[in-house]
Amino acid sequence: MRWLILVAAFVATPAHADPVIVDKPISWTPERERLTLEYRRAHQDPAAADTAITPRVIVLHHTGGRSWQATWRYFDRTRLEAGREKLHRGGEVNVSAHFLVARDGTIVRLQPETRMARHCIGLNHIAIGIENVGGGPGAPLTSAQVEADAALVRALAMRYPITHLIGHHESRAMEGHPYWRERDPAYRNRKPDPGAAFLSRVRMRVFDLFLSGPPR
Repeated sequence: MRWLILVAAFVATPAHADPVIVDKPISWTPERERLTLEYRRAHQDPAAADTAITPRVIVLHHTGGRSWQATWRYFDRTRLEAGREKLHRGGEVNVSAHFLVARDGTIVRLQPETRMARHCIGLNHIAIGIENVGGGPGAPLTSAQVEADAALVRALAMRYPITHLIGHHESRAMEGHPYWRERDPAYRNRKPDPGAAFLSRVRMRVFDLFLSGPPR
């Protein structure tokens, strides 16, 4: 009986349209390409020859700020500022992501999904990063962002061999998984974003994709 109920639920699931995506690419200069490759060689593979990736993981983040434009301007910088000392020790290339999701649910693509971005230690070589604007004091993540993230995850999972959907706050739990790759044993951090409540709401909307979370 339970099997029949599940089958009926899948049959009744409506078709999902691809989300509308606004393309606003960050600068990708020869210097940024060089610094990204240096980062990749230092942290993932000394023999790496390019910055191309085959995505298998989607990592959800939040920015802590209120404006996607401000986050875009920050990611557009080539070099990481020296004030972020712990990250700076890991390399000079700036952090970034592949997508920004504004508080009204607008999805902005910053760079191709198949190019490495520096957004999640240990998984950059295999992960698409989605940054949700907000999550800080006075700017909680929104229902519109839940729906946009779910639609984007669904579209990406249809296009690439995605097996895992995780939050940045779960990334350390991936250490020890075959996907994890970090050559520097001292290069780690812990992040709280986007939080379990937000991630659970997104997962509920894409449960039929059977994407894994981190190992338990």
